[in-house]
Order: sequence, then C-alpha cells, then structure tokens
Amino acid sequence: MKKAIKVFLPFIITAVALWWAFGEFAVDCAARNSTLSGILTGTFGLVADGHSCNDLVTSFSEAKVFPAAVPFLFCFAAHFFFRSLRWRYLLPAQAEGSQVSLRQLFDSMMLGNLATFIFPFRLGEFIRPLILSRWTKYSFSSAFVSVVIERFFDLATVLLSFAFIIGSREVSPAVMAGATALAVMSAGLLVFLVFACILPDFTKRCVLFFSSRMPAKIAALIERFTGDLIRGASVVKTPSRLVAILLLTVIVWSFAWLQFYFMLFVFPWDQGLPQSLELSVGLGVLVALAIAAPSVPGFFGTFQAGCKAAFQLFGYSSWAFISAYSIVMHLVTYVLFVSIGFLLLRKHDLKLFDLKKAASEAPQPA
Repeated sequence: MKKAIKVFLPFIITAVALWWAFGEFAVDCAARNSTLSGILTGTFGLVADGHSCNDLVTSFSEAKVFPAAVPFLFCFAAHFFFRSLRWRYLLPAQAEGSQVSLRQLFDSMMLGNLATFIFPFRLGEFIRPLILSRWTKYSFSSAFVSVVIERFFDLATVLLSFAFIIGSREVSPAVMAGATALAVMSAGLLVFLVFACILPDFTKRCVLFFSSRMPAKIAALIERFTGDLIRGASVVKTPSRLVAILLLTVIVWSFAWLQFYFMLFVFPWDQGLPQSLELSVGLGVLVALAIAAPSVPGFFGTFQAGCKAAFQLFGYSSWAFISAYSIVMHLVTYVLFVSIGFLLLRKHDLKLFDLKKAASEAPQPA
C-alpha cells in the first residue's frame, strides 16, 4: 500500500496542480466544440467563451525574451555560483586543510539538478552527493548530510519570506494567523540550526528535556532526527563560518528572486501591476513551496500552480498572462538545467542511467 501511494501520489498532485493552473484553458478549448460546451455548461455549470485560448496566444506573441535574457542568465549563474560556495562551507574541513574546488561542487550540483528534472523521487538529491564523493575524499554520507543541512537553511529562509509576504498583504485574519505561525516556525527552525551549529550539546539536552515528556515512539523519532541534524550541523563549529553560511543563504535567494523579477520584463504589463521586487519574492517563495510537494520529474504543474498563487496573492488575475509567464519561466529554467547537465555528462564521460542505478543502491544516511 505504501509503495502504491509513493508511486501514484506524485501523479495525483501533478494532475491537481495542472488542473488548477490550466483548467480554464482546458474548459475554453473544450467550449469550441458545441457538444462539449453543452456538457460543461449543463452538467458541471462551467461557462467558457473561448477567449482564454486567444488571450494566451496573444500573450505569447507579445513576449520578448531577449531583452531580459542577459540579466536573467547572469542571476542564474550567480545563484549557482554562490550555492556552490555555500556548499563548501557546509562540508567538513578536510584533514590536509585543502578545499574542494568550486567547479567540482558546481558540476555535482548541476548533475544532481539534471537528475531531479528527469528521474522521479528527486533522485538528484542522491546523485549530487554521490558524484562529489567520487571526485573528492568526502564520503557519500558526509556529502549527503551537508545537502540535508543546506535544505534546512533554505526551508527557514523560504518560510520566513513567505510569512513576510503574507503579512505585507491585506488578507483575512485566518491567513494572517497562518503567516504568523509560519514566521514563528521558521524563526524557531533558524534558531535551532544556529544553536545546533554552535552549541550542539546544549541543543541536544534541550530536545531530550522536551521529548522525555512525549510518547515513547514520538520521542524516539525526535531524538533520532535531532541527533542526525546535530551531527550534520557540527561542521559549522565557529561563529564566522555560520555567519558566512547565513550571508550566503541571503545572497543565494536574492539571486533566485531576481530571476523571477527579470522574467517579468519579458511580457508587457497592461493592467496596472508593475514589475516589482516584492512580487518576484512572492513568485520565488510560492514556487519553492509548490515544487516541494511530490510531483512528476520536472515539476510540471506544481511550478505553474506556484506562479498562479503568487500572482493572485498580489491581486493580478489575468489568466492568459499568468499562464504565459509560468510556462516561459519554467521552460527556460528546464532547458538550462537539462542542457547544462548533459554538457557536464559529456565533459566528465558519465552516463546518467549508471548514476541513477548507483544512487538507487546507495545507503541512505539515517
């Protein structure tokens, strides 16, 4: 049963996301057929006039990718350069004092991204540390744990940014309460990471104090998780190293948001919503949260759903523009990841399916 859920859940989530993102387009296309139009209107109460299809074509025809391509590509390159640099700080120091090269880190990361966009179950998260362990003296376990710690810093940043975006909008009290809870949770996660890095023994004692008052099974899970996290965070032993990681996290996500910002200039704006940095942050945050859900390789559907949620949060409801923007943004990033990934495979004389097999057989750290 669990295996079936694991296999089919990504397809279900993708289907729901695609329907939410493109349902209006599907309905309007179906409306071009008189029989289907009658079924949609009479049975489901869906009204469609066919205009969305034409509006989407118009939005694509008005798109001008090249003026925004240069700053977008610069931000894309800078984003992964600083991600590679941050990964170096998250890895244990080597005994001889030498540092792993940024090229090895960058190439491992991009090959992992390629696998994530092609293979199911986010196998790239295993291929990335696997490749680094083949090229350096790091073990697969230590490289994998560094990726896990990286994800926690990213999660704290995304949740805190999401809470800020929600808090800056006029939303219902229930949504505001949710944003406050997210802010508290993300701040708590960040504080936990800081203490786990600098004061691991103190952090472990605090967790044991609270977990001892919980049911045995839950306490065991919490203690195991905390132990794994503390062991991974122990590579950050000095405040200066931690400050560098926090600063690089801010830089990494700033360049991620700028990618969404410059892509806004691809399309003309005709309904009063300007290209804004605040909107680009909202796009980056909500897309990051959406693609975190299990989905088919390549994040089809979930990426577009995240874009639509961000635009609607900022009061923009032009379905055709939202769809065109989300498709172009997703297509450009997909082509970049796949192209760079296959170029690196050729450069290093690697075979992707051999890496897939090796990653599937690699032992998962606790």
